[in-house]
Amino acid sequence: MNYEQRLKAAAKVLLADNSRAGDAPKDAARFGVTATLKPYQVEGVSWLIRRYNLGVNVILGDEVRFTILR
Repeated sequence: MNYEQRLKAAAKVLLADNSRAGDAPKDAARFGVTATLKPYQVEGVSWLIRRYNLGVNVILGDEVRFTILR
């Protein structure tokens, strides 16, 4: 299987599992998550766990805006 075929196969797997989180990830505790998460955090952790289970290396970033009060 050449590089292009492998890339297409990987994309197909990722796109098939591109669902949004509905419930808290059932195996989150296995990864050391013991806190009560907000809905957007559940979605992010679920996404990370799904990618981990697929063997895909990912980074989840968030843009935080700080307001400096003077």
